[in-house]
Amino acid sequence: MKISAVILTALSLLLALPLAQAQEGAAPATAQQVSFSQPQLEKFADAYRQIVVLSKEYAPKLKAAADIEEAEALNKEAQGKMLEAIQGSGLTKDEYQQIATGLKSDPSLVEKVNKILQQKAGSE
Repeated sequence: MKISAVILTALSLLLALPLAQAQEGAAPATAQQVSFSQPQLEKFADAYRQIVVLSKEYAPKLKAAADIEEAEALNKEAQGKMLEAIQGSGLTKDEYQQIATGLKSDPSLVEKVNKILQQKAGSE
């Protein structure tokens, strides 16, 4: 079914969109290293974990969508919940995007976030 491929692509775009938007607005900031506090990184890790759960929840729904309109409605719903997850963790959308963008260019930042994620997974 061609819609499935479109829906999976839409989900991929849903997850990549915040990064792409952050890159557009943060081009000058990528030239310099931006540092984030430990509490900011912990908030990011919380939001990231929730977003991963949401993406796993919405992937089958998007795949099962009857048509593109339903897929778009589900995509919009998922984006809203992802934004709520970001804000619920204590970050703004822009802060989340800045950290996500930083992950693409700073291996030490990736290590820090991975360590937080592992610690949180181990404490559950």
